[in-house]
Amino acid sequence: MKPTAPQRALFAASTLAFLLACGGSSSSTTAPPAPVAGPLLTTPPTAQAGYIGDRVTYRVVASGSGHAYQWLRNGSVLSGATADAYALPVAAADDQARYSVRVTASTGGITTSPDALLDVLYAEPAVVAGHDHTLAITTKGKVYAWGVGGNGQLGLGDYQARMVPTAVTLPGPAVQVAAGWGHSLALLADGRVFAWGNNLNGQLGDGTTTMRPTPAAVPGLTGATFITCGYNHNLAAKADQSIWLWGYNSHGQLAQGDKANRLSPVSIPAAASQIADVALGELHTLILLTTNELYGSGDNGYGQLGLPSASGEHLTLTALVGGVKAVRAFSLYSVVLGTDGLPYGTGENVYGPLGDGSMTTRYAWVPMDTGGLTAGTTLKDVVPGQYHTLFLGTQGSVASVGYNWYGQLGLGAATTTSYTASQGIAGLNALGVSAGSQSSYALLPDLSVKAWGYNNNGRLGDSTATDRPAPTTIPGLFLGPLPTGVAPPVAPGLQTKGSSRF
Repeated sequence: MKPTAPQRALFAASTLAFLLACGGSSSSTTAPPAPVAGPLLTTPPTAQAGYIGDRVTYRVVASGSGHAYQWLRNGSVLSGATADAYALPVAAADDQARYSVRVTASTGGITTSPDALLDVLYAEPAVVAGHDHTLAITTKGKVYAWGVGGNGQLGLGDYQARMVPTAVTLPGPAVQVAAGWGHSLALLADGRVFAWGNNLNGQLGDGTTTMRPTPAAVPGLTGATFITCGYNHNLAAKADQSIWLWGYNSHGQLAQGDKANRLSPVSIPAAASQIADVALGELHTLILLTTNELYGSGDNGYGQLGLPSASGEHLTLTALVGGVKAVRAFSLYSVVLGTDGLPYGTGENVYGPLGDGSMTTRYAWVPMDTGGLTAGTTLKDVVPGQYHTLFLGTQGSVASVGYNWYGQLGLGAATTTSYTASQGIAGLNALGVSAGSQSSYALLPDLSVKAWGYNNNGRLGDSTATDRPAPTTIPGLFLGPLPTGVAPPVAPGLQTKGSSRF
């Protein structure tokens, strides 16, 4: 007799209860095996950073042997990238790309690494002092500004001072910046030059004399590879080898044969490939040829061209001196690094910035004292400010000479007495230095920045107006990330990255 429906239901329920009570199952299949563990990544890939054209390499180390590797970019498989290392040339499109690797053991276990970013770098990090404001540029091409802003020279849309470094909005990464008396320049990676600030003498190059507190492109100036500026005039080099100047020309500093200001860039008969370095002061221009011969134009009223006192204004480029390796200028004096490795200066010396043991203005090049540097140090750079000069040694030591009323020499105390021989700055190890009107700055190996001296209107960027007679870290200002590839390429005769020289 067939069981009735209620009997069948009762039988099924009884059977299920029995199986559950006994820990059994209605199926005879076994549990799936545990997954095979992947290799242990003892050294996972790390973030990389490099300039366009560099090669960077991602690496992984996994415990054991016999593994298979597959690299991924933003989660997608990279064809042919099947080794324990993956090298690639840095390109702009790779910025912030995420690279990872999938490691498969011979036993079948798989481990995928965390993502490691790639930072594309654009500029050599630098801090660049103007007269009373300062710019900084990071390796990523981001620009910061702080200090006096009354002429719109900070580029922040107003005419207010900033007590801390504040990001300047630009339409792309910058590769170089320059700061004058009341205006600023930035060279973008795409070759355009942007200017902002005071424009009374045409220093913004836009054909007007209208002041502007926000960056705008200099019309017609494209394909640029280098920029620098003096107090109120500027110079740019272009990829086609042409050289252009514009702005204030009261003493012939634009080398045009006259003293008329130029509201737009005008060229001079020189090729960038012939030029090793340039420097613009308050009223003069210096151009160093690759032959180590120095030329200049503009005012020599204080001897800043190194010519006899009878020589006043030079409206075109004039031969000055030979045997020069590098040249610098800030206000009314000039300094050079000779091919003999020694520094020489000429011009205004009222407070002793020439470091020749006197306070006598010089109309010829005189040797500068570098005794404040660490013994045995080779001179790397000599950098003039308004009334003081900084010396940088190849091992990072720094010395200073000249006016110290606000502590701009970094000696730990402000003094009413000027120094006419260089003094070492204790405990300072720098990659680069910059000097403004009465303030000083140093870029450190970890890409932080220290500042010292006059701090009215936040010139030192430490959020106060307190003068600092010793180097003081600017809080929160980091000019990295650090590059991991080779050094940035430098075109013959032109340094396309960085902020101070060809």
